[in-house]
Amino acid sequence: MHESKREKSENRKALPKFALTMLGSLLGGGAIGFVLGVSRGLGLDTAALTEGLNAALEAATPWGIPVTSAITLGSCFLLYRSAAKKFAAWGGGDEDETSESIDITLSRVLLLTAVQLLINLFFLAAYCVYWLDKGIDALPAVGVFLLSCGLVIFAQQKVVDLERRMNPEKHGSVYDAKFQKKWLDSCDESERRQIGQACYRAYTVTGRFCLGLWLVLVILSMVFEMSVLPAFILLLVWGVMQVTYTLECIRLGRQGESARRGPAL
Repeated sequence: MHESKREKSENRKALPKFALTMLGSLLGGGAIGFVLGVSRGLGLDTAALTEGLNAALEAATPWGIPVTSAITLGSCFLLYRSAAKKFAAWGGGDEDETSESIDITLSRVLLLTAVQLLINLFFLAAYCVYWLDKGIDALPAVGVFLLSCGLVIFAQQKVVDLERRMNPEKHGSVYDAKFQKKWLDSCDESERRQIGQACYRAYTVTGRFCLGLWLVLVILSMVFEMSVLPAFILLLVWGVMQVTYTLECIRLGRQGESARRGPAL
């Protein structure tokens, strides 16, 4: 009885905030719809706007990978050199602030490399859309793409090598297909707990982002001529994330239950 009352109390506390959120979303959507209706009434030329955006992206596509690679990978080099100098001066002592500063710097390097990899994939896809049908040889674009990706992987491996020098118990190579599993196996309980918290944070943020992006796509479909394919792909990715998360929770729950019961006799 006490648990039932507590659940009802929590529901009553959460319901007003939920209702206000839904009301705000409805009002926001109505305002956006009104603005779109007015813009159409004023003669907004969406076709010309789309054509201009496509022209700008087409012009930027051949330079996208080399320019962004020079910026991000150059920043990675500077950050890594700073971390390496700190490590050389540190010498593996007990200064937690120094080791934490090195870890943060290396994490920023990994962040930049991850962003650059996504940029590479985007501009390669854009090149296929805008330039291949013009009969232009794709070999230079593919070569620049592979070079940038190779430098990204090299930068990531340098980070891993420095982390292994700081923590000799860690093992794994970025060039190994099972690197993530091996690296996770070499982490202690505190690091695994931190990874789990970060993954859950990424899961919740991605879920909210997917919902917001779906709303944006719905609004854009009212202005531009769009197929249902972008929304379908978004919901497919969102669904894979949700299903994978739930199935993994079920699997881990079963493993925990088996461990509590002990080995079968």
